[in-house]
Amino acid sequence: MTLAAGARLGAYEVLAPLGAGGMGEVYRGRDTRLGRAVALKVLPEALALDRDRLSRFEQEARAASALNHPNIVTIHEIGREGDAAFIAMELVDGKTLRELSASGPMPLRRILNVAAQVAEGLAKAHSVGIVHRDLKPENVMVSKDGFVKILDFGLAKLIEPEANDLSAMPTLAHPETHPGTVMGTVGYMSPEQASGETLDFRTDQFSLGSMLYEMTTGEKAFQRKTAAETMSAIIRDEPEPVTRLRPDLPLPVRWMLDRCLAKDREERYASTRDLARDLASVRDHISEVSSGSAAMLAAPARSRRGVKSVALGLALAAAALAAGWALARGTAKKTTAASFKRLTFRQGGLGNARFAPDGQTIFYGADWEGESLRRIYQTRPESPESREFEFPGDILSVSSTGELAIQLNVRGPTATLARVPMSGGVPREVLENVAYAGADFSPDGKQLAVVHVVDGKSRLEFPIGHVLVPAGVDSPRFSPGGDSIAFHETGADSISISVIDRLGKTKKALSTGWRFVSGAPCWTPDGREIWFTASQPGQTEALWSVDRSGRRRLVTRVPGTLELDDIARDGRVLLAHHLPLHSLKGLAPGESKERDLSWLDASFPSDLSSDGRTLLLTEQQEGAGPVPVIYLRNTNGAPAVRLGEGFGLALSPDAKWVLTGMLRPSHLSLLPTGPGEAKNLDPDDLREFSWGAFTPDGRRVVFSAAGKDDQSRLYVQDVAGGKPRAISEAGARLQPASSPVSPDGRRVFALKAGQVVIFSIDGGEPRPIPGLPPGDIPMQWSLDGRSLYVYVYRQEPPVKVWLVDVDTGEKRLWKELPVETQGGGLRLRITPDGKSYVYRTIRVFSALYLVEGLR
Repeated sequence: MTLAAGARLGAYEVLAPLGAGGMGEVYRGRDTRLGRAVALKVLPEALALDRDRLSRFEQEARAASALNHPNIVTIHEIGREGDAAFIAMELVDGKTLRELSASGPMPLRRILNVAAQVAEGLAKAHSVGIVHRDLKPENVMVSKDGFVKILDFGLAKLIEPEANDLSAMPTLAHPETHPGTVMGTVGYMSPEQASGETLDFRTDQFSLGSMLYEMTTGEKAFQRKTAAETMSAIIRDEPEPVTRLRPDLPLPVRWMLDRCLAKDREERYASTRDLARDLASVRDHISEVSSGSAAMLAAPARSRRGVKSVALGLALAAAALAAGWALARGTAKKTTAASFKRLTFRQGGLGNARFAPDGQTIFYGADWEGESLRRIYQTRPESPESREFEFPGDILSVSSTGELAIQLNVRGPTATLARVPMSGGVPREVLENVAYAGADFSPDGKQLAVVHVVDGKSRLEFPIGHVLVPAGVDSPRFSPGGDSIAFHETGADSISISVIDRLGKTKKALSTGWRFVSGAPCWTPDGREIWFTASQPGQTEALWSVDRSGRRRLVTRVPGTLELDDIARDGRVLLAHHLPLHSLKGLAPGESKERDLSWLDASFPSDLSSDGRTLLLTEQQEGAGPVPVIYLRNTNGAPAVRLGEGFGLALSPDAKWVLTGMLRPSHLSLLPTGPGEAKNLDPDDLREFSWGAFTPDGRRVVFSAAGKDDQSRLYVQDVAGGKPRAISEAGARLQPASSPVSPDGRRVFALKAGQVVIFSIDGGEPRPIPGLPPGDIPMQWSLDGRSLYVYVYRQEPPVKVWLVDVDTGEKRLWKELPVETQGGGLRLRITPDGKSYVYRTIRVFSALYLVEGLR
């Protein structure tokens, strides 16, 4: 059956043919439900009526879909359309190994990299009783970013367990291929396959050895004039010695070839996992292996029939080589300098990063320059390229069983938690409103600890639904033994690195007093320490360690900002390095061109006077020192004037006072812009003041803060004295860097459960703005008090700012700002008449590193 473009197979649209083989035709297709590209393998109509061929076709799908590994093609669906049976599978953008080999010899390191990945995929299949039996260059795809995918388990055979219970082998298909039936591709068969004997996993090792021989020498190992002669050569003959065809081939590679191509399967590897490890080890030390082999290149070739007779000599030589590698590594460990290997190279922002169980595959989230949504990528240390997943999101955790916990469509501080196989597929949604970096698999891979945001409170749940810590939690990570969970805990005026037992009975803050934290608190492999990245005001984040008794030490500090993401079982570390570049630009009254209004290294636009002439700045990083510093600056570009310490929140209507947030103790104060003394406002047991603003008459301030119940509410307070009065229910908070009070002084906008809500200052029912979706950020009332200036979080540049009618929800475009990239750091202040504005953006240059040697 030949299908034309536009034909449908179930939910899939055929786009173009890709190729054909003995088991059917392959087409490029499109999944009309998810909009993703797929490969469609179709069994010819005549053969679909053959029960034996159809059974083998369905067996291929069942066998491959039961596997979950990055080096095995992902099966999306098995289906039928009329008389045609088809499989929808992952479309690999790359070339077959046959096509790569045809373009010329590959470098030895790349050959070993391909072979190691093939062996890894086979090892996974063999571990669940599946043998490929048709491994050949045409069935191995190499993507553009260097990832290997094994295709076509169409001849795969499921090995029956010794017990009669077949429930553990759900993909077993009958009728089976019995001994005496020759299946596979001539030229890559094993001797036992060519002889029609019963097969096991070691037949795939022989096929891989034949492919490795061909890649390294450029010649097929057993090629003869006819298929019968080729099969006879596989059973009885030895291939041309590799020393004649490739005299520079390192000895360990020759030894692996000899072992894989042994006629007696007992002389091959007892575990394909061991073969994968050997290939990876030689690949990773190819320079040492090559130099160590030079003195032995003249050694005479030997017959594989004599493998056992020289086994001791090979073992001794291998031991000597291994000792040399160990010595080299041991010498490197004595140095005090850690080694940094860069894993990402594009410009943009990084999210989370996690090791896979194999310690080599790495998953990370990123929103590269020009992208509005964060996406998930997969990479390995030996490859500069990364594979992009089909759905936007960020990585949260990787289970010991190879499943990913991810966040879907990350736009703000929370998103939807989902689970998906490590090899890809359709994510299964689990829980909404999960915090950034807010989930981790238990060591057995069965359950998740999550940070669930409910009524504005970030609570730790394990298992999902059972609350361990009621509020202030972020970034949970299980200890290696699974007995404890470490997490970031936000208090009244600082952040702690805390730990709790998995039953929630004992909680302890191990390291306190931090102003900023990033990444995740990660346990060392022995479970004795927790490493974390944190800083105090005026510093950048460095890597610290604390043990279970609370003893703290500095691990390392570098220029720029460090973010710890994960620690592997062997102690290697995933560290992100960020270099943020702050930019503050604005349009002053009467001017037609924006000017740069930045002052120190991190100028924050706290407020802009209603006439657009006075800018309230807060500096809070290295330039300011250990405490944030408040400045006033004229938007005509005149030098900034330092007012004092604290975080500026709002400028009074007459520009004589600044509402200031103080950290220790947490309270609000009024700082004069001219002569006078600062005045503290009565906090009345409130804390965690998130933002505030003056009413238009300057007599009152409106702010959001947490009360004794840890719930955030809106409050109003007279500047002349008195206690604050709540004007909202629990869960409401002001948007940072906003002017939330209406021009008439009667209403205030705030966020509640992600929605923009209008509250009355003097009493009345709150009401949401109709049609305004979560993720829209309100910044300022319009001059007539009928609309809000709003922009969308993480939109593609340029940033569109809208005027949204608070009664109808109708939107009209106000302005497009030439923001190259937001990086989540856009802060915008606008005058009510919309004629002047100031905005800050942060361009973050980030790179992910694999670090060895940290102690």
